[in-house]
Amino acid sequence: MYKWIIIGGGIHGCCIANRLLKEKICRKDLLIIDAYPEPMHVWRSLTEKIGMDYLRSPSVHHIAQDPFSLKEYAHKFDYAQPFKGRYRRPRLDMFNQHSIDEMDEVNVRECWKQGIVNWLKRSDGVWEVSLFTNEVIQAEHVVLAMGVNRKPQYPQWFSGAEDKKHIRHIFDQETVLPEKGDVFVLGGGMTAAHLAHTLARKSAINSVTILKRHPFRINNFDSDPGWLGPKYLRNFYEVDCYEKRRKLIQEARHRGSITSELYVKLKKQVKAGRLRFYTGELEKVKCKEDIIEIQMDDGERLVANTMLLATGAKASMPGEKWLTPVIKKLNLPCAPCGFPVVAPSLEWKQKLYVAGALAELEIGPTSRNIAGARKTADRIAQNA
Repeated sequence: MYKWIIIGGGIHGCCIANRLLKEKICRKDLLIIDAYPEPMHVWRSLTEKIGMDYLRSPSVHHIAQDPFSLKEYAHKFDYAQPFKGRYRRPRLDMFNQHSIDEMDEVNVRECWKQGIVNWLKRSDGVWEVSLFTNEVIQAEHVVLAMGVNRKPQYPQWFSGAEDKKHIRHIFDQETVLPEKGDVFVLGGGMTAAHLAHTLARKSAINSVTILKRHPFRINNFDSDPGWLGPKYLRNFYEVDCYEKRRKLIQEARHRGSITSELYVKLKKQVKAGRLRFYTGELEKVKCKEDIIEIQMDDGERLVANTMLLATGAKASMPGEKWLTPVIKKLNLPCAPCGFPVVAPSLEWKQKLYVAGALAELEIGPTSRNIAGARKTADRIAQNA
């Protein structure tokens, strides 16, 4: 039996594991269960695919406990242009290597188990985690750290499209970027912008068109930095109605926004004739052989060879399929939105903890990002 099981090996799960292994427990006492064979697989594969070069978050947000660890790492290994801008946003490759080195320092891979969880129950004071292979693993504590990017959000028209072979979602792990032709990128947020910029720089790509429903929303962060500390969180914690907390979280997030720096990079590609923007509602999609023809709400018709959907993930609870019946069976407290109501320690029930999106009604609007992972690791480690 393990002392701790962490379900989910993304940034949140790895941040918590790193903290526990450095301060609280031995490797033999921890197991990380994830669908993929290596830590932070979804994050690393997606950011590499879309061509992200610098993170949106500042240099102090990473998986190590010391906020200045990444700054020292950049100096130690002499990275060129390790940070950008006023908030010193780190290079992606440096951030990822720093994360890997942090995990290698405590041998996280020795705690790794590739598998898919399908049930959770409590028996005789012990948590039992069941996998699809019918294996059952016991632990004193369990952390639910599943990510939100596992279920792509497809537009309504997608199910009615006759031929989908040239229409793929960027969150689909099997999606490969085209190397030539004309490309549509559907979406107006950071993922769409990075993807379009990457494609526009490929020499064999004829043209790239970003199709978006609204003008670009320029925000340098996905929520106001005031949500990182007491400036806004003090009032947030005074709200005891979880419907109101959910509304505050929704209003605080700058969904579908991009940074000013990325917007400038896109405009340069437009000026070079490699990229164009089209704002409006997509009404019809016709696919024939290697041609995708679309009609916009203003009657404009556009054609391309490939369409990549950058429309985000489904607005659902992580692990919803298996976690919903567990919630009912164990009578776990939830808000009207269906998400966990937890203690300040992030304990949901008897040594069952939550992280990431599952913790946002307690952590606040930053819960899903790297800053949220650090806050979550702090609280869980304090109660380990």
